[in-house]
Amino acid sequence: MTIQEGRLEALLAQINSGHATEALTELGQLLEQLPENPALLGLRAEALRLSGRFAEAVEAFKLAAEKGAGARNWLAAGILLAAMRTTDDALQCLLKAHAEAPDNDEVLDALITTCFNANRQHEGIEFARLQLTVSLNPRLLTHAALLLQSNDCYEESSNAFKKILQLAPEDPAVIGAALVPARFTCDWDWIEALQQKIGNWYDQAAFDLPQEYPLTHLTWCPDEARNLGVTQTYVKRMVPAVAPIATPVATSRPGKRIRVGYVSCDFRNHATMHLMAGLLESHDRERFEVFAYDYSAFDVSEYRQRFINAVEHHVAIDAMSDQQAAERIAADQLDILFDLKLYTGGSRPGILAYRPASLQVAYLGYPGSAANTDIDYIVSDRFVTPDSSTPHYSEAFCRLPHSYQCNDRKRGAAAAPTTRAANGLPDDKVVFGAFNQSYKIDRTSFSVWLRVLAEVPDSVLWLLGQCDAAIANLTHHAQLAGIDPQRLIFAPFAMPQDHLARLQLADAVLDTLVCNGHTTTSDALWASVPVITSRGKHFCSRVSESLLNAIELPELVGADHDDMVRIGKRIGTDADYRMALRDKVAANRLTTPLFDTLRFTRNFETAIELMTRQHRIGVKGEHIDVPDGGPVEPKPVVEPALDTCALPLQEPYPACPLCEGASTTLGYANCTVHPLWHEPLPPTIEWMQCPSCGHVHNRHYWTEAGLAEVFRNANASQLAQSSGYHDSKRAIWSPVVDKVAGLLGGFQAVVSPANRPVWLDVGCGDGALVMTAGDYGFSALGLDARAETVNQIQNLGFKALQHDFMTLQVEVVLDVLSMMDVLEHMPYPLEALRKAAQVLRPGGVIVISLPDLTSSSWKIMDAENANPYWLEIEHFHNFSRDRLIALLKDSGFTVVDFAIPNRYKAQMELYAVRR
Repeated sequence: MTIQEGRLEALLAQINSGHATEALTELGQLLEQLPENPALLGLRAEALRLSGRFAEAVEAFKLAAEKGAGARNWLAAGILLAAMRTTDDALQCLLKAHAEAPDNDEVLDALITTCFNANRQHEGIEFARLQLTVSLNPRLLTHAALLLQSNDCYEESSNAFKKILQLAPEDPAVIGAALVPARFTCDWDWIEALQQKIGNWYDQAAFDLPQEYPLTHLTWCPDEARNLGVTQTYVKRMVPAVAPIATPVATSRPGKRIRVGYVSCDFRNHATMHLMAGLLESHDRERFEVFAYDYSAFDVSEYRQRFINAVEHHVAIDAMSDQQAAERIAADQLDILFDLKLYTGGSRPGILAYRPASLQVAYLGYPGSAANTDIDYIVSDRFVTPDSSTPHYSEAFCRLPHSYQCNDRKRGAAAAPTTRAANGLPDDKVVFGAFNQSYKIDRTSFSVWLRVLAEVPDSVLWLLGQCDAAIANLTHHAQLAGIDPQRLIFAPFAMPQDHLARLQLADAVLDTLVCNGHTTTSDALWASVPVITSRGKHFCSRVSESLLNAIELPELVGADHDDMVRIGKRIGTDADYRMALRDKVAANRLTTPLFDTLRFTRNFETAIELMTRQHRIGVKGEHIDVPDGGPVEPKPVVEPALDTCALPLQEPYPACPLCEGASTTLGYANCTVHPLWHEPLPPTIEWMQCPSCGHVHNRHYWTEAGLAEVFRNANASQLAQSSGYHDSKRAIWSPVVDKVAGLLGGFQAVVSPANRPVWLDVGCGDGALVMTAGDYGFSALGLDARAETVNQIQNLGFKALQHDFMTLQVEVVLDVLSMMDVLEHMPYPLEALRKAAQVLRPGGVIVISLPDLTSSSWKIMDAENANPYWLEIEHFHNFSRDRLIALLKDSGFTVVDFAIPNRYKAQMELYAVRR
């Protein structure tokens, strides 16, 4: 059968004219006769899309593409899947489109925007670079340049914009976008030329032309009226106008807890959680029920675990559309919902557009007005939002009594710094630090800093070296101002604790003036370093003033730039004052409101009560000034002393821990010769064997009190190894990683930029296996219950987390799980293997090593009465190879390889694949 000439064109016209549903009937009839016709399949897919049947349309586009209808069908499927937030499937379709049309700029743009919108920007770098070579479309080229900027390729992105502007020299949207990466380079002539053009449009109230992102705008423009205008046009352009979800009217519920929700993508190792962890943990659970709606990127960190443990209800919404997420939130009938992102990176303001809660509040993330009726209040303070700011905010202020910014009192105290010499700093000079990111450094801020240096000749400026272009430009500007470039010392990025340690080497910190340090300022104060700032004109430029008043150091806030220079000069030239000021910061750190997490939380909870009360009685638009509840005495926590009479050191197994059979005594071992044994630990180990399954195990396992007693006298060398021998251990672990890589498809699968396999090493010990896996290209993380080992690995720059595997919330599907010399230490190994099956993807690999009690080595040691494993205090189990293989099979694994390593006597190593 052939299709009548002109029929396809008629069907396409019918689809595009709003009659897609009617066209589906005829298309179905034609496809019965020609089921594999690419053109018909493509038209049917488009008709399904325009009929709103998106899931069916995706499958139809895929089928059309498979039958030869062209790359545009893979593209259409990918775009639909991306809109449905099914990112992995979307990228697979788009990669197929790219394979068929490698130079198609629309396909490249879809790949770039999908990676960008899913917070997986690193996967789009090569597509962005290719786009810059093939496209002449300024809009698409802008997307590519912005993705490079999001990957910290600032100079590359800024140079790309200079070329884009040759194609569209007066395009306001391109000029607005070009300003973002340019500001990271500190190329102020270029930056100020862009800002001048943008400002000219704003002079005419044409706020929609440059299409600036609100947060970017706030960080360079301190004019609150313009801030509001820019944000309002962004909301009109980007936040959908949708019908609100029907939610119950909030009513007073006597005796019921207030339901509080938080929505964010930064519930992870991020500045937001560095500040908020203590607040979430300190909420009064008798009065507040806490919900978290989470679309964070993968993170298995201490902050992530603190977050998971702190909230009662954790709801993952990353795979939901905005509407689905709003419906899920609405189902919880919240009293109040906080958006912790608003218009900051990765935000989803479209969720709150559906009004999933009747009372919605902006907090912490975005330092400005929402310019949006979807937000009822912004939590602030009297410094960042004085009464004079009222005309420039669409929401009412809920002002906390000291500072709006929460801080975490449990945050680790800054470790002792190394030396100035180790950080490239002179011992005999005054060191002024400036650790804000380079995009915050404008010409005015830098000139104030250089004036301070000029007033304090015996001083240096210690800055964050964010990119080569910024370093070169700042050095050049210093030289033009007559300051020796050698007085500028640039530091690399550092891990949070390492940064806190090195911060202590500074005598004082100089603030950026249009956009102050936020977390950066509180970091310095937590490290007991004074911060010098100047009074600002909008929220962004008033944050440091807020923080300094909360720590009772208002003398560090200059009335203007000249006054800031005066403060810096006094600190730099008066050694006695400098020392006294440093002592005051250190003393105030723990006695003033800024870092008093419990006091802040109670005031924040009062704010919640006041906002919900006003909302219930119908009061709208009135500011709330929250009264200070004063210092709060924490509830006493009684740590029970280890009383061996009151707390049992061991618990008996009621039956075989694997099959629940009735085990019988196999024999006894004297463990008093073990290096960890001491009184009151029992002197013998009773070994049992189960007749039903053959498993060999202790009669008892240690309780938490027992483990504490076991390790009471352990020294650090028994718990962790020195870093000096790690390189030699690579030779031991390389065969293991090699074999795992082979099971996953070879080295190319491991180093794929699109999806680096995730490896979790349980009981990571010295971290050598984690480091070796990382050397191969895995995204490797160590897990151990002992702080000493975890700290050591982190200090070497690798990822490790102190946590128990059985209680760990693993929120990403793992590719590899290694349990080397671990299973024999777990009270219930079958539960551990079942959890392993839950967290590994199908086809993922588990590696287990432990002694084999049926091996020749074991039997020889038994015959010589020299088997150390019977005396091992920490072992609860001894496995045979066959029993372990059966256990893996019962837990959902297929054993695919076996090895006899030489790390310990009688050792066996099993490799299994998750079915």
